[in-house]
Amino acid sequence: MTTSSGRKSTLSRENYDKSNRRYVVFAGSLFIHFIVISMAPAMLGIVYVDVIREFKADASLVALMQSLYRGIVFGGGLIAELVIRRVGEFPCMMAGSLLGSLSFLAAAFSKSLIAIVLLVGVGGGCGFVFPVFLSFVNVRRAFYSHSSAAKFLTAMTIGAGVGLLVTPYMTEFFLREFGWRGTIMMAAGLFFHLNLIAVVVKINLPPSEETKESKNFKWRDQVAIFKSRPFSVYIFDVFLFGMFGFAETWFLPDFLVSNNYTKEDAALLLTVSGVFNLGGRIFAVPLSSFFSRPKILYHWSYICLALALSHALYPYFLQSYLVLILASGLYGICEGLLNSQGGSVVLQSLPMNLYPLGIATDITCYGVSSAVGGYIGGFIRDVTGGYDGVFYVASISSIFCSFASLLLILVDKLYRKKDRKNVHSTTISIISHL
Repeated sequence: MTTSSGRKSTLSRENYDKSNRRYVVFAGSLFIHFIVISMAPAMLGIVYVDVIREFKADASLVALMQSLYRGIVFGGGLIAELVIRRVGEFPCMMAGSLLGSLSFLAAAFSKSLIAIVLLVGVGGGCGFVFPVFLSFVNVRRAFYSHSSAAKFLTAMTIGAGVGLLVTPYMTEFFLREFGWRGTIMMAAGLFFHLNLIAVVVKINLPPSEETKESKNFKWRDQVAIFKSRPFSVYIFDVFLFGMFGFAETWFLPDFLVSNNYTKEDAALLLTVSGVFNLGGRIFAVPLSSFFSRPKILYHWSYICLALALSHALYPYFLQSYLVLILASGLYGICEGLLNSQGGSVVLQSLPMNLYPLGIATDITCYGVSSAVGGYIGGFIRDVTGGYDGVFYVASISSIFCSFASLLLILVDKLYRKKDRKNVHSTTISIISHL
């Protein structure tokens, strides 16, 4: 008696879902977010001060390490998706992890500032874009049902939240003991673990019948992702978040110091923001079923309003430190909620076959807008002579995001009414009565 290949695939999937292997895939993706999305950028933000002192270089040049890294890791999503389709997921994961790790290691021994910037920013970014992209795809495959996948895609981002809290303390210790070159070398050693994670995730992925994809890729066929109203609204929101959502992270310390606060005051506000950011990511996991009804983006209508309020509180209540602490807490929890729900929004908006391209478009849009956002914020500060305008613009952009979600609710209701009318209005043929 023979069994069809489809039946075998179903049985294999059922056995896989009963095992704990999918949780191994989740844990690996969690560590990828910890290492690539939070640890590397947070470390570079601290190390660049020592690099400036040693080379006596302009801050803008050295800061390219972080901006290039973030821009390529996120902005290269679409290119990474195309390369993966041509070459394969596991080879890209291994080669990308190895390239990023070796680039950081080479930067630790380099004597040229330009070489260090290119190795860390370009080499690290081009390598680590693959683990970031595949972390979303692998978790989606490991958890077949939409509800489970949404919950674990949200929980996966907790790794980035933990990294934002832990990395500054790790970096300060490494700098004290080994200097900035030794710190980058230690980081490169930690980044090598991405290759081990790649092997472990590969072994524990679902059966190949479920994950095999066609290599006949045509870009014009993928325009279907923008036919989804929720996805188009989400990309609009992501673009604005990328440009202005990190106003506090970029400009808050200088803003406070310029207004008679100390660096310790700014550090406390950023710590409060980081704690609540992690809390927002954790909070989103048990409430994922609530946020998924009926659509996650519907809830962004009021979350974005709260985020807009947090941005505006900084310049408006500058003289009240207690209000600034409350603003940091509100900003952190809103930003944590929004960042943790990105993968779930794409999952809810697109079918399985378009999910990888949707994630690639998501991180690409985020990376490009983030690279532009820092410059726009600095330009506003140069023109106005202060940072008040930066925070107010960030607040207005969040209001636009809230309005876009409200507009989505209205449009969806109109289409539902239209569909009901089409269902109930049956046409009567005269011929059928003859």
